[in-house]
Amino acid sequence: MKLKYILRIALFTLSIFLVSCGNVEEDAPIEIEETSSEVTEKINVVATTPMLGDFIDEIGGDNINLVVLMPPEADPHIYDPSPQDAGKISDADLIFYVGLKYEPAALIKLLENSSSGDEFLVEIGPNIDPIEFKEDDHEGHDDHDEHDEKKDHDEHEGHDDHDEHDEEKDHDEHKGHEGHDHGAYDPHFWFDPSRVVMAAELIKDKLIEFDSSNKSEYESSLNAYISKLNNLDKSISELIETVPSKNRKLITTHESLGYLENKYGMKILTTIVPSLSSANEITPSQLVDVIELINDNKIKVIFVESEVPSVYSETISEEANIDLVTGLWVETLKENQSYSDFLMSNVELIVGNLDHNDDHDHDEHDEQEDHEGEK
Repeated sequence: MKLKYILRIALFTLSIFLVSCGNVEEDAPIEIEETSSEVTEKINVVATTPMLGDFIDEIGGDNINLVVLMPPEADPHIYDPSPQDAGKISDADLIFYVGLKYEPAALIKLLENSSSGDEFLVEIGPNIDPIEFKEDDHEGHDDHDEHDEKKDHDEHEGHDDHDEHDEEKDHDEHKGHEGHDHGAYDPHFWFDPSRVVMAAELIKDKLIEFDSSNKSEYESSLNAYISKLNNLDKSISELIETVPSKNRKLITTHESLGYLENKYGMKILTTIVPSLSSANEITPSQLVDVIELINDNKIKVIFVESEVPSVYSETISEEANIDLVTGLWVETLKENQSYSDFLMSNVELIVGNLDHNDDHDHDEHDEQEDHEGEK
């Protein structure tokens, strides 16, 4: 700091000397070159999750000041924003979040209250052609228990109807997990690289909107990233193709692999927690449904997500006598992990624990026919 101060004094003294010097023309202006920091001030960009942060960094690079609110390995479903987050948000020129009710309600409220307008707050989810989520899409968690309960309630009047309303209200409040619930669309779009391309294009457009001076660099970075994502997509397709299509059956902890199912022909038979949020819980009857489904389909393993408590998985593993495969990350990145590494490591884990024997289902079918013949 002392050196900078001395240089400023020297520059000022020199300028006075030049002005007073007779050899300098009277109308010649004194030009002091602006520093690079004065010429190109970086925009401040905030991302809610490490996943989004990685997408943004691929496009923005050194042209932006990027701040990611959530730390690596934190479950976004239960993240509690801090006062420091409020300060980071207030300093932002541009804010990106997943949306589709993915982040906790408290964080969304903080973003909305701190943002100067919708143009500064960018929701990625609705712009990537999200897939619709329906709880009854899978074979497990049937409606029959709910239907029977409703029928029993319908047979009574007055007091029972009031009780049913209260139970429904309690269920909705619990499902919301203190204001956090997913909407009708699945926000876990990062399991489909083609949708990450859509997100990257939106990020590029917004960065150019706020920083047109670096337009060519943002466009060049996007093109390079799209090429990387296309190669990732191809590698994943080839890896999954090594598993016979009839053996691509999964049971996971909660509804997070819908895009993997939709994109690559995987089959999510059911999930232990029938919800898009890992913060929700499971009822005893739902546990029974999962165990029955495992036995009916002769499932060998359950894929357990690292961000979700494994208490339910352990119970089912003991009851159904099957193995747990740990190490699946579905919500966020690990420390210093890129999105490409995240997706590839997850797919390698899944593929490595599925049955690659093409005769597996044929043998099961023969066993089932023999069993039915004995009846």
